[in-house]
Amino acid sequence: MAHHVRDDHRLPAAADLPGPRSTLTRTNWGALQHGYGQAANAPEILVALLDEDQGVRTRALENLHCILHHQGTMYEATVPTAQYVAAILPDPRTVLSVDKTRRSFPGCIRAELLGWLGSVADAVTDAVDEMGQRLGFPLADHPPAVAMREIRPLLFSAAFP
Repeated sequence: MAHHVRDDHRLPAAADLPGPRSTLTRTNWGALQHGYGQAANAPEILVALLDEDQGVRTRALENLHCILHHQGTMYEATVPTAQYVAAILPDPRTVLSVDKTRRSFPGCIRAELLGWLGSVADAVTDAVDEMGQRLGFPLADHPPAVAMREIRPLLFSAAFP
């Protein structure tokens, strides 16, 4: 028996992801929070991920970890940040290197960005939700986690290639 997927149930494709420039300009970053408060500086951090200077890229990557998804915490700004990161993966500049830090894998920033996206996606798994429910902190009570769960298939579609 053949199984047909209806169009309204199709899996999201990377083409469904907003472009990086769109995410930067259409997101009201000042109304969002990250690890240190208002996320108005998030666009500067994100643009720096593709800077020509290796030191600038490395600092931006550190800020991605320490400010926009600090210690596994999902902030309001983490969701559009993940969309931006997923959207820049095909950019040729993501093959540029970053300085080796205690968090980094050897090699290009693309590997680091994929690792960061994996960390974000892992923070909202069913297993995390089950544990949170047992402890009285279900993901459904945390709007950024709900939003991240909604875009996880899209992030996977962008990261898979």
